[in-house]
Amino acid sequence: MERVIFRHISGSKSNQVEEFPLADFREVVIGRDPAATVRYDPDRDDLVGRQHARLTRDPEDPYRFTLTDLNSRNGTFVNSQRIVGSAAVAPGDIIQFGAGGPEFEFTIEPLPAQFVRATRLAPAAGADVPATRMAGLPAGTIPSGAPKTAVGKATVERIVADARTQTRRSLIAGLAAVALLAVAVGAYLYYRTTGQEQQIAETRTQLDEAMKAAPLTPQQIAAANAESTVYIEVGWKLIHTETGGQIYHEYYVPKDRQGNRLKKDNEEVPPLPVYVRLEDGSIEPALTLQEGQYSQNKPIGGRHSGSGFVVTSDGFILTNRHVCAAWETRYDLPSGPGVLLVGNKLQQIDGAPAEWVPAGAKQVGGRPASGKVVEGRNDYMDVTFAKSRLRTPAKLARVSDRHDVGLIKIDMPQPLRKVEMLDNYAEAQPGLAVTVMGYPGVSPEVAVLTRSQDRFNPAPQVRTVPDPTVTPGAIGRVLRGEVKPTGARENEYFSEWGDSYQLTVNATGGGNSGGPVFDDRGRVIAIYTAGRRTDAQISFATPIRYGLELMQVGAVIK
Repeated sequence: MERVIFRHISGSKSNQVEEFPLADFREVVIGRDPAATVRYDPDRDDLVGRQHARLTRDPEDPYRFTLTDLNSRNGTFVNSQRIVGSAAVAPGDIIQFGAGGPEFEFTIEPLPAQFVRATRLAPAAGADVPATRMAGLPAGTIPSGAPKTAVGKATVERIVADARTQTRRSLIAGLAAVALLAVAVGAYLYYRTTGQEQQIAETRTQLDEAMKAAPLTPQQIAAANAESTVYIEVGWKLIHTETGGQIYHEYYVPKDRQGNRLKKDNEEVPPLPVYVRLEDGSIEPALTLQEGQYSQNKPIGGRHSGSGFVVTSDGFILTNRHVCAAWETRYDLPSGPGVLLVGNKLQQIDGAPAEWVPAGAKQVGGRPASGKVVEGRNDYMDVTFAKSRLRTPAKLARVSDRHDVGLIKIDMPQPLRKVEMLDNYAEAQPGLAVTVMGYPGVSPEVAVLTRSQDRFNPAPQVRTVPDPTVTPGAIGRVLRGEVKPTGARENEYFSEWGDSYQLTVNATGGGNSGGPVFDDRGRVIAIYTAGRRTDAQISFATPIRYGLELMQVGAVIK
């Protein structure tokens, strides 16, 4: 089985090895944050950021990996070179977090064939065999009377060949000298040019870092993230799991002594909602599996819309729990008068309980309900991308058990563009500029007429085309659900909104729920949750750390 291997070279994890199955590898976050996949010691490895870098695998090429620096203070290095933004990494590369920080070697085992080092070529065989130099005639005087010795043809040819050889050697030496001079000049120009290019590269790096540090405008944030912000439509109902039937809120039909429907001014008196008091003294709606003699009982369920944002390229989307699993949140019961069933008698009450959650119902049809007897079900949950008319069915993946956060999944044939997220829970302060995106219901709808080309369904259809709104503002207040005030006991501090950011945005509303809240660098720091309108619009958002928490498998006990 192929594995991704991290061999730690230095730092608190020195000499340790971490392995990940290549087939399941998508991305890992490296840092000192408890939620990081590869976690360094928060005290000994203080050059490493909380979320320092992210290593992702290309879904199209299983052997292509990209390392992204998550705006760390001390930088990320690959083979001793600091990266800007993202850089490709290959087996054998050394990755370091901060200059002088911890390092590990990245590799794949067994090593794929395309990463095997190529065969080195040896230098060409042979030896330099110098030409033989022929001797000339000996110097001296020919003795008197002796016959003159004639110079033969072969001797002349040897002398000419020797002269040519000498000339060739002189020419080669001259050319070699010229070549050496050219190499020296080239080397000088190369080093001079390289120095200039290095200065240019350093300047570009500084400019890139300055641009990354500069805040983005709401227009820039919207342009970069509109494709990742989605519109969600939901229809749901409460069901009885033992029978599969729908659960209704029981209504009482007033009757006269003859058993006929009671009338007032020749108009039938409308049915009244029925409530029951439980053993613990709480009041909840009387639930039944029957529609009623006059179909007066009201089904528990509804239809609504919300927002969400893509968090993985393979189709996972974060939103609010009350958007994707409405039975797990407060249900709006009728606000008018009703009747309370006490034993076999009915007594009128003025209002309904305000904090009833359908999934927490304790009785159905007068019988106790426990476990998963009462459960919700989405009849449909469709996701639509910005300025698109096509709906994509989604399925519920996971919901938080303590925060208004939910995770849904769609299947698409191509990778999706995802947002960048930043957990700034510890650093969040009032005054931080934010931008909210989503699909508020108060915003006018845009629709298009689609003429069908399908012979079996030729009727034209009118489809709503969602177009996200962009609302700038700021964090007006940071609320903490678990804080111990100075000089007070922990139970003396209470936030009805739990951990949340109170926002100063005034153009949001129902439908924005589940949408992304960006900081001034275009990173999602929270999930828009709810709004409250009094003299002014006040909105609340859930910190993104609880969305990141939902995306991971975390142990709650040792």
